[in-house]
Amino acid sequence: MLFPIFVFLIFSISQVSAKSCEECLSEGNHYCPSVKACNFSPCPDVVKKPINCPWVPNSTYAYDDHTARTLWLPLIGAGATDAKHAQLCFDNNWPTLKVSKHILVNCSNPHELHSQCSMITAYDTTKKIIVMTFRGTTGNGQMADEILSFFGGKRKFFDSGMVFEYFYDAFNSLWNGGLGTEIRNLKYLYPDFELWASGHSLGGSLASVGASWVVKTGLFKPEKIKLLTVGQPRTGDYDYAWWHQNTFLYSYRVVHHKDPVPHIPPQYELDKDRMYHHRTEIWYNNNMEVGSKYHICPEADGFHCSNQQLDPIPMDHIHYYNVDLGTYGGSGCPRIN
Repeated sequence: MLFPIFVFLIFSISQVSAKSCEECLSEGNHYCPSVKACNFSPCPDVVKKPINCPWVPNSTYAYDDHTARTLWLPLIGAGATDAKHAQLCFDNNWPTLKVSKHILVNCSNPHELHSQCSMITAYDTTKKIIVMTFRGTTGNGQMADEILSFFGGKRKFFDSGMVFEYFYDAFNSLWNGGLGTEIRNLKYLYPDFELWASGHSLGGSLASVGASWVVKTGLFKPEKIKLLTVGQPRTGDYDYAWWHQNTFLYSYRVVHHKDPVPHIPPQYELDKDRMYHHRTEIWYNNNMEVGSKYHICPEADGFHCSNQQLDPIPMDHIHYYNVDLGTYGGSGCPRIN
């Protein structure tokens, strides 16, 4: 009885190699990150797509929890409100940052008024940063539009895959509704500034598309852009995610515990345009209070980190960094000590 098991083990080991994940997959094999080997079997965490080959960002562009709480969180809060409250958010947390413009447009069917998209632009001449921060989903009508979009069409994103029709059209409504002119003006005034893009939920997808858009149109080089979103749904297909992760040096998707929104729409194995998240997921498997631990996820969108959660908690979508995003911006983004 031991002899067949011994033969099986010898055969299994003989099929294993120490090739890199990328090389392994290029030869039509699978990669097993838990043992860092090609074709290891049985493997509990098989990688079949290059986008999920494990790696973490360069330390020069590392995620920092303190920066996320003190700078990025007020940006996300400001994006959810109007110019007056946005400036209050900045005054309370980032006094050198000044609101430039509040843009509000209809981003639904031209004959319907229930779905509006909103965003804030700002600039800081001390830190040399330009900001565009986008509001998340508001109201049942907009939520319905987004959900229907998941079952509908996708839009070609230049030569780099596709994004969901709703996200593409919504961003274009903002761009043509004043954002394009605004960003060009700010770029003209401050040509050497970085661009920071942020948003929550729908706003996260708009920030992803927006950061990608200004690179594709030549307004900014990718190394001058920083992107951080919270509760972002899947935004584009594999090719879009692949281009994104190979283009941006600082790009983070923060996910709180069992927030269900980052897992919609679901991945469909048989869908030729299967939707994927781009890197890099930062997963807080806790309440996100100050000092909480987090995971820097080595795969773009594999079945690890938050994708392991099978029992979603909708309220986790509203609470990030231990604040209620539903009221945070409107109350002027109270400073977190």
